This record gives sequence, C-alpha cells and structure tokens, in this order.
Amino acid sequence: MDENANTGDWPASPLMEDAQAALAWLAQQFPQVGASVDGDETDFSPVADACREIDELLDYQGRFAAGMDDRTKGAHLIAFYGHHLSLAAGGIFLRSGLVPDLDPSSLAIRFEPYSRKNGAEVFPSDLRRLHFRFRDFRKGPDNAALFHDGFIANLAPVIETVRAHTGLSSVAQWRLAADGIAGAFLEIGAASAQEEQAMAWALAIVNTEGSPLKSGALRYQNIAAIVDGVPVERVFRLRSGCCLYYRTDGGTFCDVCVLLDEETQKSRLRAHLEGAGG
Repeated sequence: MDENANTGDWPASPLMEDAQAALAWLAQQFPQVGASVDGDETDFSPVADACREIDELLDYQGRFAAGMDDRTKGAHLIAFYGHHLSLAAGGIFLRSGLVPDLDPSSLAIRFEPYSRKNGAEVFPSDLRRLHFRFRDFRKGPDNAALFHDGFIANLAPVIETVRAHTGLSSVAQWRLAADGIAGAFLEIGAASAQEEQAMAWALAIVNTEGSPLKSGALRYQNIAAIVDGVPVERVFRLRSGCCLYYRTDGGTFCDVCVLLDEETQKSRLRAHLEGAGG
C-alpha cells in the first residue's frame, strides 16, 4: 500500500460515499496535500494542539528561499497552510457538496514526508506535506457561510501562533489565507472543468461581510495572449496579501503580487503565458 495514500474507515452512508469519492479524486489530482477521514490517529494532532509545535513548520519554509527573516517565514507558512487546507477541504466541498468540519479541536493534522513523481522530473527527497484527518461533513442552506465559518475558526489559532512567533500581523496573514482559498479553488476548478463555479464559491466565501478575509485587492483576472499564432486565455488569481519573497536573498516580486500595479501584473502574466506556451 502507498504510505501516502488517503485512507481511513468511515460508516457506510451516502454522505461518506460522496466524501470517499472526493478524497480519491483529490489524491490523484493533488498529491501534495494529504486528506483522509477519522481512523488511525497515529501521529495526528488536533490543529489546536499542533500549533504548539509550529517551529518545525516555520523552519521548513526556509527551503523556498535563502535569507528568510521570521516574518517572511511566517508569511510563507500561512500561505502554505492556507493553500493546503483549501485544497483538501475545498476539493471535498467542490467535488461532493459536503463542507468538512474544520473546527481546530476536531480536525487533526500531521506534517509528513511524501514522495512525488512526475515523469522524468526529479523532486527533492525531503519533501513534506500537511495531511488533514477529517471527522465529519455537513450540508446546509448556505454552504459558503459554513465553509467560511469553519475556515475562520481553524485559522484563528494558527494565525495567532504565527503572530506570536514571528511578529507578522494578523491582518497580513488573513489576506494570505484568503489568497489560499482563491488560488486553491481556481486549481480545483481547472482540474475538474468547473472554473467558473469554483471561482464563484471562492469569492462568496472570502467576501463574506465583516470577514477578516475580505479585501478589495483579491480578484481573478483573465489574461489573453498569442502563442505561436494561436490566441490563448488563462485565468489567474491576483493576490490580496504579500508573501514577502522580495525580501529574501535574490528575491523579486511575484507576477501576481499585490504590491505591483495592475498594468504591471497584466504585462508580466501575459509574458508568463507566452513563455509557458499557453
């Protein structure tokens, strides 16, 4: 058995069957995140408890750039955590219509090694991922509100811990968390040929009135280019927060960085699209 497979035991029910199908799809499409249901709790800890051992996660962020200060590590960690959680929970939600219970006292996580293969491409042997162990799933009249409230409850202790360890403000972290939802939902939508629906759900969640996720900067942008004489288009997520990569040794601004003006973002994304061949 693949030690990185998403496994677990669950009661036989239509809801759990839908969750199982979504988890199987997620494992195939996004192996960089682990997701499973309540079962063997070996080495898993509730999110609320795992926050006490955040140093390992912060140290891991140093692999992405040289010369990271504490705030930059904090920014990368929230981006990393928010993206992984959004892929796992969002994958289940968008594929099954079920909203996972994200309460930090019940959702368990494990930071684990995993192997990754992509044709001839070679990945580092020390790659690690977050594995989320879900206990329950819900459906309601307002699933966007259910997802939003669970996500906020889950991130709150993580953000406070990162703030205490690195000095990165809560406002900056919530913006990066919102970016995680918008980016992950776009990826899930693209992988399942439901981009428009996925983006609509993401915007409904992050633009909840009074939410710390809400800002005027986060949006999606369609970019058109000509590649080898053929018109191509692609949707990009434009960030509301900054990962601070530009502060690392040799670092620059990301193409979707909130610190760039709109025309510079579009120009750089168009060049990226042309260089990637569409």
